Amino acid sequence: MRDLLAQGHVRGSATPRIVDAVQDELARVWTDAMVINLGDRLPFELAVIEVVTNTVKHARPPGGEVELDLEVEIRPDLLLARLFELGAWPAIIPEGSGEMPNPEAEAGRGLALARQLLTTITCERRDDGNVWTLTLRPEHEAE
Repeated sequence: MRDLLAQGHVRGSATPRIVDAVQDELARVWTDAMVINLGDRLPFELAVIEVVTNTVKHARPPGGEVELDLEVEIRPDLLLARLFELGAWPAIIPEGSGEMPNPEAEAGRGLALARQLLTTITCERRDDGNVWTLTLRPEHEAE
């Protein structure tokens, strides 16, 4: 892997406020990694925001709190995000979650969209949380 262009980090409670914090941090990261083409930045950012939003909506057990810890690394040949859901329900990824739901469906698009935008997306259970790993291998030439 080539040199690290930029890094980002956000940690906080899984509430709607963290989505804004993640967007702000990604905007900051891109200022350090301007050589990454917009055609790669936007899908990666959208996928990260979709997964974070999904966590805010679905990961909290009744009466519990979930802490999110997001790490982002940007390299010329790899965009990487690791999202740690600390104290979260075990993630249940339904069969067919990589396909867009019926147009009348009221939910289920976030994970499907993220899967379509990324090179890889994985989720594994560790201790009392989940770890999502999102990658995108840039297809566009650096600007």
